[in-house]
Amino acid sequence: MSSENEIDPRSRFIQLFMSHEKQIYRYILSLMPHSQDAQDVLQETAIALYNKIEDYDTTRPFAPWAFRFAYHMTLKHREKSGRWHRFLDENLMKEIASRQQMLSPELDQRREYLKECLAEVPQQKRSMLTEYYFEDETVDTIAESQGKSVEATYKALQRVRKTLMHCIQGKMQVGGMTAS
Repeated sequence: MSSENEIDPRSRFIQLFMSHEKQIYRYILSLMPHSQDAQDVLQETAIALYNKIEDYDTTRPFAPWAFRFAYHMTLKHREKSGRWHRFLDENLMKEIASRQQMLSPELDQRREYLKECLAEVPQQKRSMLTEYYFEDETVDTIAESQGKSVEATYKALQRVRKTLMHCIQGKMQVGGMTAS
């Protein structure tokens, strides 16, 4: 009879990876700008993590351990695809990876505050943001669907972004984090 603490390593991997997948993907995306390449590296990272899950020290946080794998998988991918050598040299990539790991808790908190701040935005403006950022609609299309000029739509998007920025910064200050 096994206790709850004796979870199969493969099941533990699935739980850990699924709860950290977005964070790992964002980390990879910070190292390579093309989302398809980042998806490929995420898959390679998942396989490597799965194969090494028995080496994972459960007393330590999963994300930094996974980031190390993701970093090495990114380097491998970069070596296979010669185009990355033009964009980032290895020292710059190390610096970006280091800073991303260091800022990860703050970025996670900012994302939580963004969710809270978005909930405070009126529905029409939230729809406009969704169309622009998540549905890849053009400003022209959004303006037409709302019966507004393109200029007015640009200004409305700018005002909502500024409102969100101030909201997030305010929450960061109240929460005792820097609002850089």
